[in-house]
Amino acid sequence: MKKLLTLCTLLATAAPACAVEIADTGIEVYGSLRIMLEQKKDNDDTEYKDALSRVGIKGSYALDERLSAFAKYEVGLDLGNDGDTVGDMRYGHIGLTDTTYGTLALGKVDSPFYETVGVAADYMWWNSAPVYYTLDGGLRVSESAYYSSPDLGGLKVKALYQVDDEDNTGQEQTQIGATYSLGNLTLGTAFTGTEGGNDRYGLSAYYAGEGFYINGAYIDQENSGAGIDAIVGIPAGKNLYTLGLSDFSAENSDGDFTAAILAYQRTLHQHVVAWAEFMAWDGSLYGVEDANQLNVGINFSF
Repeated sequence: MKKLLTLCTLLATAAPACAVEIADTGIEVYGSLRIMLEQKKDNDDTEYKDALSRVGIKGSYALDERLSAFAKYEVGLDLGNDGDTVGDMRYGHIGLTDTTYGTLALGKVDSPFYETVGVAADYMWWNSAPVYYTLDGGLRVSESAYYSSPDLGGLKVKALYQVDDEDNTGQEQTQIGATYSLGNLTLGTAFTGTEGGNDRYGLSAYYAGEGFYINGAYIDQENSGAGIDAIVGIPAGKNLYTLGLSDFSAENSDGDFTAAILAYQRTLHQHVVAWAEFMAWDGSLYGVEDANQLNVGINFSF
């Protein structure tokens, strides 16, 4: 206990100096602490939960006028757990960016499928994009080589290859995605080819209007099913109102569902957001039949 107190004291007194050194070297420590309350249908108890808290470190160095190196490491935190609060690695990669040729990274990164298609309706804090998370959910891919092109006149291309080795047996996959932006409209498409043959295809559209945005994604996975996630968002000062609609048809019809999500968030500070989301669905979503749930949370980011 005495050692722990001594360590805490040293860290506290050294913090200002460390902050300056980190700023001077281009290294940034960041994080987001997220707590929520959850009330589900047919459950009398309100649950206290972590809402995907995380902490990480990232940085970049300019190697010359065009080329820079970067790295990022991030782990999940569980503020709802009295015991071990540190979770799995969320990101862990090193890469190079060339302003002419694009970006290459090795490690655990966001998948091209998610960046071009899956993210379209994943704008809420907890109950987002149920079709995407039913079919994929692997928005970050480990043991991979990733490439992202520069902006080619509105066109951006991304690709990924996940290695199949002794630590990752049977999970080899190849992904490719592309987006094309013209004014307020962006269209996307993506493909994931897997070793198991459950290939995945996706289309997406993003439109930013005056005072609103509309996004949608269509995803089809072999041997699983197909569906649509769509959202409409209306920002109003420090407030954001969002409506999400999803519909999924499973291959065997046992997993069909239709879902609606109402969400509200209020920016209390640049780094503090309070939010509430209500989701209801017919059919089987995440193994639960015909239900609804309410989540209310707050995020503190740094």
